[in-house]
Amino acid sequence: MRERAIVPSGLFALARRDIAQKRRPHQKSQVKHNPNLITTTLLLLVTANVLAAEQKGRSGVPKLIIGITIDQLRTDYLFALEDRLTEGGLKMLLDKGVVYEQVTFDVDNPDATAAMAVLATGAYAFQNGVPSREVYSTQNMRRQSVFADKDYLGNFTDANYSAKALNSTTLADELMTASDNTSRIYSIAPDPESAIIGAGHTANCAFWIDDKQGKWASSTYYRNFPNYIERKNKNQPLSYHLSEAVWEPLRKFEPLAIMPYHYATDGFSHVFYQYGQPDYQWFKSSPLVNDAIVELSRILLTTGSLGNGKNTDMLQLTLYCGTWLHDCPEKYAEELQDMYLRVDRSMKNLLEIVDRQVGLDNTFIYLTGTGETTQLRQEVEGTRVGIFTASRCTSLLNSYLVSLYGKGNYVNDFVDYQIFLDHRSIEQQNLKLSEVQQAAAEFVMMFSGVEDVVTQYQILHQDVNERIKRMRRGYDRRSGGDLVISLQPGWSLKYKDNSEVQPQQRHDFAPGPAILFAPSLQAERIAQPIDATCIAPTVARAIRIRAPSGCKQTPFFMGNGKK
Repeated sequence: MRERAIVPSGLFALARRDIAQKRRPHQKSQVKHNPNLITTTLLLLVTANVLAAEQKGRSGVPKLIIGITIDQLRTDYLFALEDRLTEGGLKMLLDKGVVYEQVTFDVDNPDATAAMAVLATGAYAFQNGVPSREVYSTQNMRRQSVFADKDYLGNFTDANYSAKALNSTTLADELMTASDNTSRIYSIAPDPESAIIGAGHTANCAFWIDDKQGKWASSTYYRNFPNYIERKNKNQPLSYHLSEAVWEPLRKFEPLAIMPYHYATDGFSHVFYQYGQPDYQWFKSSPLVNDAIVELSRILLTTGSLGNGKNTDMLQLTLYCGTWLHDCPEKYAEELQDMYLRVDRSMKNLLEIVDRQVGLDNTFIYLTGTGETTQLRQEVEGTRVGIFTASRCTSLLNSYLVSLYGKGNYVNDFVDYQIFLDHRSIEQQNLKLSEVQQAAAEFVMMFSGVEDVVTQYQILHQDVNERIKRMRRGYDRRSGGDLVISLQPGWSLKYKDNSEVQPQQRHDFAPGPAILFAPSLQAERIAQPIDATCIAPTVARAIRIRAPSGCKQTPFFMGNGKK
């Protein structure tokens, strides 16, 4: 409801009469003029107009924006369990929101971090700079977080992070710009990468759970770590609760709607302590982490009064809805179904808190899932065709390049199906990088089990087919390898002769949903697939801010039809 500036009607009448007297100086006024009263009256009139204009300008602008990304939330699983959801949780959003049933990613096998970056920026990794959670550092010769940054210290963590790897602005950044840096924006997630993507470059703070200490951590890159969160870390750390925490199913022998070929057993029981110490990685792969995130959200909404200020505030949340221990879904089918039922209850708790503190009528909510693109699959005996050993490949490749170009160390490493060449050695030999890449690709293609090899030059400079285009969208030139390798179906990867065989991966894409919820939006379900890059501009239009800087898509149409 709009607020109205109230001015006593008698003052309006007096002001009008005084103005009339000034316009007719030849008539003798019957009222004795009071300059102070006239000045006060005019100030009240001006104030009333300013307040009315301000309220009119802010009409339709929410007091609070909540962006929720649920890691690995799948539309098909969600719909299969719809009749078991609580009335005030995900079911309410499904019933009263604009639901896009199929959000697709036009890129090869994005992990959750890459998917979240696409949703936040409206652009793929080639523009936004985030191809995966971890990237290979040619400087350090090892894998590291895409947001690793030694120039910034950690708050309640020894790790160093910043948002500098994000090339594009995010929805959070654009809201901060639109409000002239007066909005309060916080992001909460289990891991630093998700928290930083939600926060963008300009948020007040990003929070995640530190794997060593189990406290809510952040980076000095962000300017405002609230003192009441510091007190929570000191007085109520997560370790206090994990010693007695147990994850058991809400209902035993519940029929498995999401995996009908699996039968329910007498349940499961998981604890979060091993060797006398809390295991925060286990905790993060359970639904209990969502309850912790909702609890921190409650503190920001109550103690921090988020959503009750003069300007629009934002809360970015990342919840988890994947498999226990990030293992095969077939192995933990009961846990996965219980995960969905429990994330629904976490959502109900969150929405009730928001309604009490801010009011759902004053809140704009958008919820997205990352879907499922790459999952470990339980290997059936006899399905493995062969094993590709990365160390043998790189050793033989280096010998081959020596035979072509002379002595030198031409190959640095093999990481995540990518081969990294030593650019310094190639430059010292005065060789053309693209030619060395092509020679290396032709050699690797001769290995058994290799389906395809694409060079960096092809990804960056050639549009020969749709496969190359898809690879380019998910490629970051700063951290990408010189060769990208695909194995044939049935082949498994082993990094060294004495290392374990990597579990087989299946790239079976399952769409995730996107839901927009606000008082002004009419409930609707849209089955037409939409590209993930359409979400950011659509949300931006709905909350009346600019789309992120890397976004090239137009907003997706929001109809007014009924479900």
